[in-house]
Amino acid sequence: MAKRKKKNAITLGFLALALIVLIGIYFWYDNYQKSKENNADSDEEQTIDLAMVDTTQVDSIHYVKGDTDLTFILENDVWVEQKDEERPINQEHITSILNAIKELKADRLIMESPEDLSDYGLEQPQAILTATMKDQSIVTVKIGSEATDSSGYYGLVNENSTVYLLPTELGAALQYNDLQMTALPEPPSITAENITHIAIDNRTGEDYELLYSDEEKLDNTGSNMYAWQFIKPYGEGYTADSTKVSELQAKYTTFSYLNCVDYKGEDPGKYGLEDPASSLLVGYFVSRTEALPTPETDPDTGKEVTEKTYNDPYEYKIYIGNQDEEGNYYVRIEGSNAVYTMSSESVGSMLQIDALSLLNPYILLPSLDNVDKVTVQVGDTTYQMGIDHKSTTATYTFNGKDSDEDTFKTLYQQLIGITYDSAIPSDISAGNETPYVTLTYHIFGDNERTISASFLPYDDNFYIVKKNNDTRFFADKRAVDDIAKALDSCTGKAE
Repeated sequence: MAKRKKKNAITLGFLALALIVLIGIYFWYDNYQKSKENNADSDEEQTIDLAMVDTTQVDSIHYVKGDTDLTFILENDVWVEQKDEERPINQEHITSILNAIKELKADRLIMESPEDLSDYGLEQPQAILTATMKDQSIVTVKIGSEATDSSGYYGLVNENSTVYLLPTELGAALQYNDLQMTALPEPPSITAENITHIAIDNRTGEDYELLYSDEEKLDNTGSNMYAWQFIKPYGEGYTADSTKVSELQAKYTTFSYLNCVDYKGEDPGKYGLEDPASSLLVGYFVSRTEALPTPETDPDTGKEVTEKTYNDPYEYKIYIGNQDEEGNYYVRIEGSNAVYTMSSESVGSMLQIDALSLLNPYILLPSLDNVDKVTVQVGDTTYQMGIDHKSTTATYTFNGKDSDEDTFKTLYQQLIGITYDSAIPSDISAGNETPYVTLTYHIFGDNERTISASFLPYDDNFYIVKKNNDTRFFADKRAVDDIAKALDSCTGKAE
């Protein structure tokens, strides 16, 4: 019994000791947390107010960084460079500098009157800014090396010899070089779907030109699927797939200039711009809506119209010259002599066009609503297909005899379904053979004319497509031969 009491007493002793230890740990942790908070508050209190600058009273700014030594003065609310007032100055960069010195604070004091300023990069500072007020008072900031932990920059403020750790934001605002201080042009506001013209002229190699036109809606889709026309390199009669062109349009909405290297541009040959390697023109429109002085009546709906939307046309053209040491291109904007740089990636994206991938694959695709006669020549045999649009319901004929609508339209769909297969290699001479098949469509109405294409023998797999006396592409031989078979199977073969 005595042993059990002794054992219980020992257990209670251990528990009491453990409780004391836990209480001690609790108080230690509580004090530790309070100490951390006090230290954090202490760190915040270390922020040192150095100067307050009323930037509206700044009259001039002297900015030195490396080889850059510029003095800006304020004239009619615009900052200009004192030695070259014609030079356009980047006003946003000046604003960034002024905003950075509104409240000059240091994160902490590093050392008072150090023996060697070079330890902090301040014997020859990275940047020196001197702001002079209208009352002739002066604020000076010198930026030295960046702190090893990237927490800020070592610096001096005014005539004080004390080295401070200045905020990263202040040091970053004083990193502009001479080129960056020259203003860049305001880029045009171009919306991709509002682009109507893309033209690229190259000193060597192929030129490219695409033009949007909604005046000819001859395709059978009832949409503007093929309203984009090739002007170059294919010429008349070749259209582009609007869905694919829309991807191309997105390339020409943003013109990003890196620097202005020569705002006067008096020697364009120095940059390869006297005889540019390439030029790029983008035609587009900007919509605006205005109230009509007198309401009008919409002829289609009969409703009163009080405002009208206008699409104002614009063009933006640049010339591309040589590349600089970093691979960026020198460029000039039409109407200006100033020389800017653009990245090789940006220029390359704009100039690289795969015309074949944009091509509308259908060789001839007139809408049946615009056609009143189709002639198909197969060897020595001629087939005539007619559509009479005069009556309420169109009537159809094949070689002068009535044809039922379904049979006629099935054959018509086969005719317009012929597509380009591939481009003819440049080393192949084509165009002198006698066509095996020639398709001719007569377009009636206000835009009356004929459009045609011929298929010339080439080999067992392809025919050469001849269109507007131009031979650029192959067509699948089987698809063309199937047309001949379908025509032959119809009744009323022409003599």
